[in-house]
Amino acid sequence: MKARINIKDITGIQEFNLEADIVPGNGAGNISFKNTITDFESVITASLFDNHKTKIMHEIHNKNIYMSLSSEGKEFEVDIDLLTGKIVSMTCRNGYKGKLFMEFGIGNKMSDLLKVNKNIRFDLDHDFYVNYPFDGLIIYPPDYKLAEKIFNATVEGKAIPDFTIDTIVIIDMEFAKKMYSGTLIY
Repeated sequence: MKARINIKDITGIQEFNLEADIVPGNGAGNISFKNTITDFESVITASLFDNHKTKIMHEIHNKNIYMSLSSEGKEFEVDIDLLTGKIVSMTCRNGYKGKLFMEFGIGNKMSDLLKVNKNIRFDLDHDFYVNYPFDGLIIYPPDYKLAEKIFNATVEGKAIPDFTIDTIVIIDMEFAKKMYSGTLIY
């Protein structure tokens, strides 16, 4: 008979580093796309016991096969495919201090990023910005109306409306090839 493991003895990732760099194709929050659901075992099981707390919240989405793990204020969120146990996306929001390309992050102007990185382009199929060639980076305009204005300006060759970056997403390239085959993979 196998002995039960004491919840106090379970190790694994207990919190996210909200100052870690955002690296497309690699990770953010000191989490890598190489991490799997097993690295978060203590977080998932801790909610069953009142005496063991972590700094990571979790929820399972009812209508699909993903689990989300997030910091307490949702500044950083990781989505895990429950069938494979692999991380498919990481989302950085307001309050995340880490930088993209070592100098841009949440709170910076999109126009400043576009001046420095000429490979960032607006994807007309999905209404968000991506790095070309696609490396998993996605930057969403803050709302649908602004995305529509950016779309129209891009098509018409006019000045692109600026905005403050409030969401940066990086997705796993294997996941991207399955979900966006033919549209994002250049």
